[in-house]
Amino acid sequence: MRLLSVLLFAGIGLAQAPATPTTLSEAEVSRLVASARSEVLLEMALFDDRPVAEGYRVAVVERGARGYILTRADTVESGPSYTPWASLLPNTGARLLAFTRGDYLVVDRRVAVIREERMGLPVYRLEESPAKVAALVRQFVEAFAVARPYRIDGLVERRLARWR
Repeated sequence: MRLLSVLLFAGIGLAQAPATPTTLSEAEVSRLVASARSEVLLEMALFDDRPVAEGYRVAVVERGARGYILTRADTVESGPSYTPWASLLPNTGARLLAFTRGDYLVVDRRVAVIREERMGLPVYRLEESPAKVAALVRQFVEAFAVARPYRIDGLVERRLARWR
């Protein structure tokens, strides 16, 4: 009887222990984004992530998913930004904010990838908890509603204005 109690107690303790977050490689992130069936929600202070950009391209161009990008107004057209390029793709809407609340993306409102910096390198953490993913979706939708639309058609004029 005592052994059974110890085993049950140990099992309860293991069930309540926090799970270690799953980290993804760049290739896994690209494949996950590319697998989108309906939509990709992307919020980044600077959309400069090549694996994400390639997966995004596959999702919206080849698979027909809708793409929504939120980024900062002061970084949207900086050298490494993929936002101008991505905004030319079909099924894409890009909007600008004064600040972003994290670097993350949500695929089909079911799974999220959160990008963090560790020792100067990006680390990708997978989030599959429905409550946490729903919170990110809600955060994204609220921010997208108030953000300013990004228009690529004035890019040349804006670049020339910098040199005058």
